Amino acid sequence: MSLSHARDKTYEAVAGQLTAMGADLFEVGALQRGDGDQPQFMLLRTWDQRKVIQSIPWLRYQNWHESHIYVRPKGESSLTLVDDLKVGAVARMRQEGFQPAAVVQTSPGNHQVWIKHATRLDRELGTAVARELATRFGGDVKAADWRHFGRLAGFRNTKVRYKTVVAVPEYDEWRGQNFHRDLEGRWVDHDGNAYTHERLREMHANLSPSTRFPFVRLIEASGLVAQGSERLVAAMRAALERERAHRARAQAQFRAEAAGRPHGRLKGIDVFRADPRYGGDGMRVDLAYAVYAMAHGTALEEVRAALGSRDLSHKGNAKRQSDYIERTVRKALVSLAQGRGR
Repeated sequence: MSLSHARDKTYEAVAGQLTAMGADLFEVGALQRGDGDQPQFMLLRTWDQRKVIQSIPWLRYQNWHESHIYVRPKGESSLTLVDDLKVGAVARMRQEGFQPAAVVQTSPGNHQVWIKHATRLDRELGTAVARELATRFGGDVKAADWRHFGRLAGFRNTKVRYKTVVAVPEYDEWRGQNFHRDLEGRWVDHDGNAYTHERLREMHANLSPSTRFPFVRLIEASGLVAQGSERLVAAMRAALERERAHRARAQAQFRAEAAGRPHGRLKGIDVFRADPRYGGDGMRVDLAYAVYAMAHGTALEEVRAALGSRDLSHKGNAKRQSDYIERTVRKALVSLAQGRGR
């Protein structure tokens, strides 16, 4: 990093966050805001830390055009993001042995925490760990999965609700902030350029209101592996094994019921949504229902329709919602095939 870059707070924040995260490769996204009915569009790049830092001018350009700047490790990793945490929750994480590798303030009062583990977590385990941490510390459970994007420090949070419009100051106030009189009585700017009174009036008349957004700040960048990680990961791994065993038993029971009572009335997806065993976890409910329904011979289109009967807007636009439904159907088909010994 050059001396000029070292003095730049954005370069300092980016380098500090990426070093603390410690991934070999990062996925960096510039999420462009859609206009009208147009969906948002992500410009996605895969870079190592050096390339990310070299690309800060490009990221700044995107950010000043109100794109959100995000980052996550490439692929499965040893990192877990916990989103939407208050200061007290971050303090409690430390007390309970989950020292953050990095803490990023995304807006006043809101934080994202990256927890580092001693080993890489696969997709299923990484998602289970993320949900447990979010639930335990009051984070956003909907944003808890194995590779969720977090904000990259040093750039502005351009969410509309944080937008502040700064009105053009009155002429005398604006002139006093930006110009002063020299010994000859001329109006001079901070670089020594002189202006007539008429020119200043013209400049002021052409000013427009400006907008401001809060900057994403790097609060902490220890890079530490959380002491409580090993115990949590082991507990989540055991819970997943129990769930897989339960699902296998349920599949066997479903097949026996289907063979013995082929014309019996099937349970609808609402029964699964009300089942306390799933803890209100929509993804677990959807998969359990899909396995059950397909084991009983329900047509795929009916399964897809049932999965789409809940609000999936948090998954993104219509295409992303459709992709989620297809992934769930495929997982259920794989699960059924495994249960039959294929």
